[in-house]
Amino acid sequence: MSGFGSALPWAEPSWYSGRPSPYYNDSHRRLREAVRRWTEENVSGNIEDWEAAGKIPDSVYQKCARDGLLLPLAFGSSIPKEFAACAIIGGIKAEQWDGFHDSALWDELVRGGAIASIFIGLTVGTPPLIRYGSSHLRGQVLPGILSGEKKICLAITEPSGGSDVRNLTTTAEKTADGKYYIVNGEKKISGNRKLIVTGGPGVTGISLLLIPRSEGIRTRPLSVTPGNLSATTYISFEDVRVPVENLVGIEGSGFKYIMNNFNHERLWIVFQALRGSRIAIQDAMTWALKREAFGTTLIEQPVVRHKFGLMAKEIEALQAWTEQIIFELDNLSHDDGNRLLGGVTALLKVKAGMVAKLVADECVKIMGGLGLTKTGQGARIESFARATASIVIPGGAEDVLIDLGVREALKLTHMATGRQPKV
Repeated sequence: MSGFGSALPWAEPSWYSGRPSPYYNDSHRRLREAVRRWTEENVSGNIEDWEAAGKIPDSVYQKCARDGLLLPLAFGSSIPKEFAACAIIGGIKAEQWDGFHDSALWDELVRGGAIASIFIGLTVGTPPLIRYGSSHLRGQVLPGILSGEKKICLAITEPSGGSDVRNLTTTAEKTADGKYYIVNGEKKISGNRKLIVTGGPGVTGISLLLIPRSEGIRTRPLSVTPGNLSATTYISFEDVRVPVENLVGIEGSGFKYIMNNFNHERLWIVFQALRGSRIAIQDAMTWALKREAFGTTLIEQPVVRHKFGLMAKEIEALQAWTEQIIFELDNLSHDDGNRLLGGVTALLKVKAGMVAKLVADECVKIMGGLGLTKTGQGARIESFARATASIVIPGGAEDVLIDLGVREALKLTHMATGRQPKV
């Protein structure tokens, strides 16, 4: 069995070591190696400079497009046949692409640190357009997005709404001639997203609009805990004219579209938590093997080994649960995946946040003072510890998602038995 990556315990998923897996084949291994090589050549050694500048250069994003990264990042777990001729990194064919390719792609990109932040809008903003947008709208926008010339984003959260996606105040009113929507309102914590959710009162009044950058739109970056490369933005709309042709799907169906988009968004957050946890445990193990304290190395001390055991069992359990859900989503229709696994992916994302917090906390303790430094041997652990909030909060906060997971499970019980549980 040939290994790939670090040989340290739990630094890599088990399939990296060559151990058998029902999920991965040669195409996944080829993709993994290509993305690892791309990340090392284009990202490693640049993060500190990019952090200082507060921006990843646009040229890097355009190179992502040329090297076949943007297409799979835009589509997630499957790529439509009409894009079969487009280049994909690693020489993977569109018809081969599945959820495990998506997982492997993100696993290696996240290894590059903050590079992942430039794909947020693409990853969560493109799927609703692809799935629900008209052929005219897709044809107008997709070529520029996939070539790296344009960026797309998704704006949902508002200053007064938080995790309550239904609590929106941004309005879109049609002009008298019915040719335009006039948009007014604000979006906050939008993560580089500018595809807007808006409409009248209630869930059935919420719609999706594709809004080009135009007069009446103002944006300003928001400084957040994870660092200077976060794309979190405050957006305001003042009498912004949007052609009615830019409605995504059916008017009043926006809430359903966004709910159907959450499975992949939450999985994407889980992918980040898994690789971030493995990076942290790898660096902590490297340190524990050489650091001497009280006459022995740290790894020779039972209390330290206990910490590694606690982290390892949580990381590997999260990996196994994630792979099971990817497999199920790959083998269900989009609608059945949302119906059966919406609550499950919500709970999976909660578990990912809990694991990330545990690993970050324990690794900082193992590193000691080095775990608080932004440079040197503890830098990646310090960065991960800061970033755990961006795993816990986006995609739905813990308490909200735990309740959602239970309610969705009870709903499935009702559908199976005909008995309506009281909640």
